[in-house]
Amino acid sequence: KELMAFVENSMESLCPSICALIGPSTAAKLLGLTGGLHELTKIPSCNLQVIGQVKHNSESRAGLSGISLKQHVGLLGEADLVKSLPRQYQKKALKVVAAKLALCARFDFVNVDTGKARSASTGLKFKQELLEKFEKWQGADKTPGLK
Repeated sequence: KELMAFVENSMESLCPSICALIGPSTAAKLLGLTGGLHELTKIPSCNLQVIGQVKHNSESRAGLSGISLKQHVGLLGEADLVKSLPRQYQKKALKVVAAKLALCARFDFVNVDTGKARSASTGLKFKQELLEKFEKWQGADKTPGLK
């Protein structure tokens, strides 16, 4: 627990916007898999969705059915922002979160590279925008009824 707390605290100081968007534990795993913040900035959002995905084949499933496995979902599928939504919206949300994550990573990297002060304002702004978008998706359908 102490090690995880240390890693999460250092993640918030290294890349605050990413941590504000997807959480420090998911951010730490993501940066570990990609090889660092500089490498993360080079990855397009479509590939960010599947980083950390376990390839499922008959051997890894031990002969069991693969019907319940999520396709094209990596570490970002574990983020609270995505998991909090109903299942039918999760895949759509994953794409939008990956796009915002790519922007946050570039923002954090530019601040690190130029020596500017790091802040979580961009990540918090993007998270608020996404939460509003998710509320619209789940809102009542505005189509008129039959006349």
